[in-house]
Amino acid sequence: MATDDAAAVRKLLAAIGIEPPDDEVDEMIKSYPGLRASADALYSPEAARFVPAFLITDAERPKSNPEAR
Repeated sequence: MATDDAAAVRKLLAAIGIEPPDDEVDEMIKSYPGLRASADALYSPEAARFVPAFLITDAERPKSNPEAR
């Protein structure tokens, strides 16, 4: 499936509400295919037989703070 990397990058930037300079956007567009391939590899069928790509540990869980309410 072919993708429009420039459109994908611009859509992601718009979704998070930032507007970097055009030269930075151009660099993001150039690096997007490799970044996307790496992210896709985390969830490939070959990787699925291992633990989830991101597994939260007890140390990483947000702590409940009743006084913060």
